[in-house]
Amino acid sequence: MARIDRPTGRLPTRLTRRTLLVGAAGALMLVGYRKTVEALYGPSSPTVGRERRVAGYVPYYDQQAAFDTADAQADVFDLIHPVWYSLEASGEVVLADDEHVRVDRARVRRLKSAGVRILPTCTNLRNGSWEPELVKAMLADPGARRRHVEALVELAVEFGYDGIDIDYEDLTAAERDPYSRFLESLGDALRAEGKSLISSVYAKHTEPGPDPHSQAQDYAAIGAACDQVGVMAYDFHWADSQAGPTAPRDWVEETVSWAVTQIPPEKVRLGIVLLGYDWPRGGRGETVTYEDAMRLAEQHDVEVLDERSADGPHFVYTDGSGREREVWFENAYSAAAKLELVDDYDLGGAFFWRLGYEDTRTWDLIEPRGS
Repeated sequence: MARIDRPTGRLPTRLTRRTLLVGAAGALMLVGYRKTVEALYGPSSPTVGRERRVAGYVPYYDQQAAFDTADAQADVFDLIHPVWYSLEASGEVVLADDEHVRVDRARVRRLKSAGVRILPTCTNLRNGSWEPELVKAMLADPGARRRHVEALVELAVEFGYDGIDIDYEDLTAAERDPYSRFLESLGDALRAEGKSLISSVYAKHTEPGPDPHSQAQDYAAIGAACDQVGVMAYDFHWADSQAGPTAPRDWVEETVSWAVTQIPPEKVRLGIVLLGYDWPRGGRGETVTYEDAMRLAEQHDVEVLDERSADGPHFVYTDGSGREREVWFENAYSAAAKLELVDDYDLGGAFFWRLGYEDTRTWDLIEPRGS
């Protein structure tokens, strides 16, 4: 997952896979479903040359738009992660938001019938706030830890999920070993039922890591415990930082190149962010979709810079109150630059955080399953 993001404008218009897209250099050619953004951005563009394992996240607070993308592009995704569940300190599994989570069984059935596996996310995001104390209490109590493992396995079995995705954030170095042992127990219990375990980790380039939150995650131990590990290679800049790219390509590659020294490459899923931020000078950024960003640039008659940058396009504009603002976001080109790393490092796949915010041309970069 990522820091909580909320939409600030209407969501992107959908484009079908065979839509003719016109860009800087003409139409996007679709030859045998082998995708390239060369026609959009020029001959130096990244390309995508093989079918990939691709997952997408569906946040409960904007799941209609995210599920619409999942449905429309069901032949692209092998996994979908609806963010629906959380935990109590006792180990019980509960809904992530008492008011707003809607577990959509019909969507699950439809996606599974299309060959997409469903691994819902259990997170310590409760009612809109991260609650690390819930995880700490569960880990500290052997009985609660056992109940949590049992409850997660029961959830997967009872509702026909293909496994569980764990995203417990804001822990500290004190939880490092207990957290690894919990994932080991959960992975063993899920696999005994024919289910899979995936867990998300922060981006880092050393062990144990530069801050308490990343120090809570032992890459090697988590890699051994889980069937796959989602590396959240984004939030280099975020809402509360200064303006800048969310996932600069060189930093992402540094993250990947170190991750594969700790986790078998075939277990690594590279996290690719689809959202952007709109920062007022000296203030907190607001989340923007691709379409939000392009519409803002058009409304304020400003040039979008570096549309062919692997770090993502950006621009500066002045809002209605006379305040200067800076926008950085992602497009198909920047997504393609990161997807190339999946090939370069023989990774097990990629995941996108979060569906519904994308430049819809992104899906034309990915070979459909079974093609």
